[in-house]
Amino acid sequence: MVYLPWLPQPENTHTGRLLAVARCIHQKYYREERHHLYGPVRTFNSLGAGPLELVSAVLQRAGFTEYLDGIPDRSVFTCLPDEFEAVAVSEKAQAVEPDLVVKAVLRLGEEGFEATEEIAWLTGRLRSEC
Repeated sequence: MVYLPWLPQPENTHTGRLLAVARCIHQKYYREERHHLYGPVRTFNSLGAGPLELVSAVLQRAGFTEYLDGIPDRSVFTCLPDEFEAVAVSEKAQAVEPDLVVKAVLRLGEEGFEATEEIAWLTGRLRSEC
């Protein structure tokens, strides 16, 4: 895939992959829904789909999200997109297993989910390295 020149160039690093996953979920899957206690809230619903559950776990372990009501199928971001870089370089985010982050990128990019150009580019790069 040729990456469009006006988009920020993705980084095929642990930090870059974490950022790409967080941006993708925030852009494509973060939706408003009605919560029984809190009213309208924006959430990421993994829909009980294995690949999205993996992504949800990666984001939660890295500190981007926390589970709503302690239930792993719905998450809320604990930071704004302009804070994603600070979270991605945090000790907590760097402690997430690199293989798990790679797997999350590949699943988002290959399993029929709506992905960003950044995820598509990283997926191509990761596949060419194999």
